Amino acid sequence: MLGRFDLPAPRGTCYLAGDPIAALLEVVGADREGGIVAAEFFAERRLRELQVPRDYTMADLTSRKAAGFGITSEIGTIVPYEAPQAWAAKLRAARFEGLVYWLRHDPSRSVGWALFGKEGERKSWRRGREIPISSVLLKRLWTDCRIAVVRVPAAADLTILDEA
Repeated sequence: MLGRFDLPAPRGTCYLAGDPIAALLEVVGADREGGIVAAEFFAERRLRELQVPRDYTMADLTSRKAAGFGITSEIGTIVPYEAPQAWAAKLRAARFEGLVYWLRHDPSRSVGWALFGKEGERKSWRRGREIPISSVLLKRLWTDCRIAVVRVPAAADLTILDEA
């Protein structure tokens, strides 16, 4: 199980973010070095805007009421993931179909959703609209978050100085 709230097979968890920048921050995660991400990182990735086909019964881990059950905001940031995965399993056993939580990599406290179900792609859902990770979106990553997206230079682009 790789994700924060992943359920053991044959169950699965679908992770959603409320806006494209929050989604990009989660995908980039801790892989950004000093506020820089390689443009190639985004080359094969796409965002997808989905319309969830029905209402879900969600556990709201962003609510103060969650504190009475032992939840802290740490649930969205703690590493390794054993504790959040255990909570997800307990919440699923209590008949919740997902949970709402604060996304780890967005300091503005964007909300994320983790939906529980069978593992694998939801073929019964509409595929939604693919949103390209455009230069406009990458520019927003800089203006909103101060994360630069740069092309990794080829060896031919570099000048090697001999310090001898």
